[in-house]
Amino acid sequence: MQRLGAIRPADDLDDNDRVALYVRLARIFRDRIRSGEWSPGEKLPPVPDLCRDFAVAPITVRQALRMLADKGLLIAIRGKGTFVTEGQHSAVDDPELRRAINDRLDLTPGQGIRVLKRETGIALPPELQMEGGHPRSSYVKITKIHLYNETPFALMDVYVDEASYRHFPPNSEHGSKMLRMLTNHGPDKMGSSRQLITISHADQDVARALDYSLAG
Repeated sequence: MQRLGAIRPADDLDDNDRVALYVRLARIFRDRIRSGEWSPGEKLPPVPDLCRDFAVAPITVRQALRMLADKGLLIAIRGKGTFVTEGQHSAVDDPELRRAINDRLDLTPGQGIRVLKRETGIALPPELQMEGGHPRSSYVKITKIHLYNETPFALMDVYVDEASYRHFPPNSEHGSKMLRMLTNHGPDKMGSSRQLITISHADQDVARALDYSLAG
């Protein structure tokens, strides 16, 4: 059983605690649909079962279900129950999302960027240095989120040589991938590139940035 309303000391509150309980529950339901745990056309457990599973009141469950129904993720059929809308697909089965992830140069249709932070004068981390390469003295570190159809799917740190970054159009990181900017505007011809992708459990900060609930 997952308790959404557990009380914690006031100095241990985070942003998730300030979100209405039904909204947090709706996020968990949404994540189950996205992951494929609740598949298209599947009937959801009855409200009493969801109340028991998450230790919440019936009105909280109904508000969460209504919120997702309004977004087109669920459909309620009188006398039959609530079902996942047909046509909902797990993110891992979406070929367009896979293309958005795998295309290192360009944004694909439906893909967007949200820049969270830009830092200058940063040293390149040792794990990103290429064998036999010679790191530049200073880098720009861009922390950003990539979105697909307005849904966050990746949080990333990109390091760009600061001298090369000065050749980019202003604020280009908001609308273009950095490899494309290096190819089109970098002062030096690029011989090779390397991308490091880390797959790990999300901590609270990453989950919040990706609008993904840690509860489940």
